[in-house]
Amino acid sequence: MKQFDVIVIGGGPAGVAAAITCLQGGIRPLLITDRPKQIPDNKGQTEPLQSLHPGAQSLISQLHIGGAVPYASRGTYTGIRVGDTVSPLSTVPGETWTGNHIAPGRFATYTIQMAQLMDVDVLFGSRVSDIIMEDGRACGIILTDGTKINCNYLIDASGLKRFAGRYLNFEEQIHSQPLICYTGNSIVKEGDHRDKETAIFTPAKFGWTWEAFSSFGYYTWTKLAVKNTGTRLNMENLAEDKTSQVRGGDMQWRVFRQVVCPGMLMVGDAAGVLDPAAGQGILNGLLSGIMGAETVIKCIQQPLMANWYLTQYDSWYIDLYHKKAGMLKKKYLELGIAIH
Repeated sequence: MKQFDVIVIGGGPAGVAAAITCLQGGIRPLLITDRPKQIPDNKGQTEPLQSLHPGAQSLISQLHIGGAVPYASRGTYTGIRVGDTVSPLSTVPGETWTGNHIAPGRFATYTIQMAQLMDVDVLFGSRVSDIIMEDGRACGIILTDGTKINCNYLIDASGLKRFAGRYLNFEEQIHSQPLICYTGNSIVKEGDHRDKETAIFTPAKFGWTWEAFSSFGYYTWTKLAVKNTGTRLNMENLAEDKTSQVRGGDMQWRVFRQVVCPGMLMVGDAAGVLDPAAGQGILNGLLSGIMGAETVIKCIQQPLMANWYLTQYDSWYIDLYHKKAGMLKKKYLELGIAIH
């Protein structure tokens, strides 16, 4: 049975950030991803985009993966338009901050390859089926092919799969009505004179639409709505000229309690979910991945303090989650969106 200091489940922003931070802290991580080793690169031209706020740049620099942004960027934006009002990304008068619309698969390709170059062990094309528990403590995983791998600590960065919390049957607290979200790409039609340097947020009574323009003649749209309100997501104007498969998912706000247990913690969406308007995405994944890994490093270096460090991480994550949820509810109230 193989042995690692830390096993990280998931090759998204949270997982890569956790693995690199562990390596920077002098402990040996294994990153497990279901992505294939030979990752096809279609240059992200038909992949629905995610918006990356410029505030994430300091975290990206800390991880030494700065090249991921130009590699994965398919467009830029300097503000967000709601109706006739544009809110700039910059909080400093006279300065223009530029965010990027990122192709997430392309971002993952680059960051995983960079992690490998830094000497992070990566296991491609693999899925975890079981968590090995001994005396109430996580101490390893079993892959779907039966392979067992031991570890001192486990970090779950499995995203919306939320593997560890569901496997361990953790309590899940619900903080919103049931919400459904769809995203896809459509071609920018001739005569569309909207400002391509702003992302467009259009509120509705029971949801909203987000539009982000790429530099390849298409735009990504994301629609969110409350279930069971009689409100239908208006997809008619998006039925033609689609350049990608439409993706859908459950975006009800929910968080596990706890997000830690002896030998294990969760980061990013694996721990808690808010809808995309909260600005979670890449930024939250990077931040929580770094914080989770720094917690594990302290636990390994000072084992007698491990429970205290895990409790501190749990408090930090829950406080951040509730702060973002509160800000989002306030914004929805101001815009007349009936999501609560």
